[in-house]
Amino acid sequence: MTTPITKAATTSASSDEEARKPGVASNAEMLNFLEQNQDLSKIVIVDARNPDFSVEPSDELYGSINGKFPIADCGTEKRPNAINVPFDRTKKALSGSNVDILQTFEKDRAIITHCGGGGRGQKSKEWLEKEGFTNVVNGGGPQVSELWDMFGHL
Repeated sequence: MTTPITKAATTSASSDEEARKPGVASNAEMLNFLEQNQDLSKIVIVDARNPDFSVEPSDELYGSINGKFPIADCGTEKRPNAINVPFDRTKKALSGSNVDILQTFEKDRAIITHCGGGGRGQKSKEWLEKEGFTNVVNGGGPQVSELWDMFGHL
């Protein structure tokens, strides 16, 4: 499957790319990750947003049922590769009912983490790497529209 952003589009950093949170992939890094993991059906998307908006109020903007990218779309035909595994800031770990699913994956499984803009996506990436996963990239999230255009449909 071809991604919407071409190599030519990634040769210079955009102002959006410069404003990304630390650890969020550049356009070129994400394109390279997707090219190295060409079987897109095998990429797992870890949506670290919290569906309990009283815990993470900012997740409601994009993640509510009325938002542009609902958390409830995880695991549906809209986002078949996505699983919602919220990052718990208190525990400093991925948590929730789907966290055990992660342990069923091989450690070199391609994983893209994301939240709304990349902060918890980065913390999720670091947590997964501590758990032994070796093929993880932080995709930022819906606020990082250039990256979201590349993987948000998975």
